[in-house]
Amino acid sequence: MSQSDRAALPSDRTAAIDHLMREYGTKVLHLAYSYLKDRHLAEDVAQEVFIKAYRNWENFRGESSAYTWLYRITVNLCRDKARSAWWRRLLPTDDPRAAGTPVEPDTAGDDPEEAVVLSDQRERLLDYVMQLSDAYREVIILYYYHDLTTVEIAEVTGQNENTVKTRLFRARAMLKQMLQKGGVAR
Repeated sequence: MSQSDRAALPSDRTAAIDHLMREYGTKVLHLAYSYLKDRHLAEDVAQEVFIKAYRNWENFRGESSAYTWLYRITVNLCRDKARSAWWRRLLPTDDPRAAGTPVEPDTAGDDPEEAVVLSDQRERLLDYVMQLSDAYREVIILYYYHDLTTVEIAEVTGQNENTVKTRLFRARAMLKQMLQKGGVAR
């Protein structure tokens, strides 16, 4: 969202945030869940994101898109939550999807067997992604699950774009190795 795009938002702070919540609320929630692996904590963070956006609305100058601005707030709040000692004690050690957010099955045409196999492969891959360290998991999730470019990821995370590219390259290599050990990749 450029300066002119910001002008397209309602001038009233409440109306603008309401518009952003409707437009990006689900994406913010999914991003928070990707980090925290807990639906209820993700919902709390998503609420905090829009509260923070409301409180800091006058600081948003439109230099980045509203989408990028909200994602940066989300990532920072998730990082804070993940760093806290309280969070480390609550971090689930079992299946990251156990918190109640369903993994959408892939419809592979009309072949139910193929759909099940693809769904199983996607779940296994997600398990491997969740085993990566925070820095690598973050870039994989933002790039593949939230369709952000490396430039947008750099803006959201506050990292240099080359750092993002390097982490993405290394994370892919780690995932490939995990998949090969797990008997999935060729």
